[in-house]
Amino acid sequence: MSKIDSEEIQKRMARISEMFSEMVSHAETVSQTRCPYRDRHDLCTAEFRCRNQKPPAAEGERHPCGHDGNFDYRSAWESQPLAHGRAKKKVKEIREGAARRRSESRRKKAD
Repeated sequence: MSKIDSEEIQKRMARISEMFSEMVSHAETVSQTRCPYRDRHDLCTAEFRCRNQKPPAAEGERHPCGHDGNFDYRSAWESQPLAHGRAKKKVKEIREGAARRRSESRRKKAD
């Protein structure tokens, strides 16, 4: 049985690390411009209706993804994209109100 060369192992580990870092870098770049529901065959994998879906070539086939590469693809499935800001504001108000009521309740218990 041959002896394990630690220097050779380090070289191989460095090469593997380099390959993975290149893959991660590429994935990060692609994720900024590609719809997350688009597969490698340019088919839509979304489990909901998306306005970027094109009609399938034949009955029963999956819809092709028609995403054009713009980053903000969320509006494709948000029925009212402007409602997002209003909903976020409402959630903040609810949280602040709940925190205020908890604080008041604690204060009353302490008295």
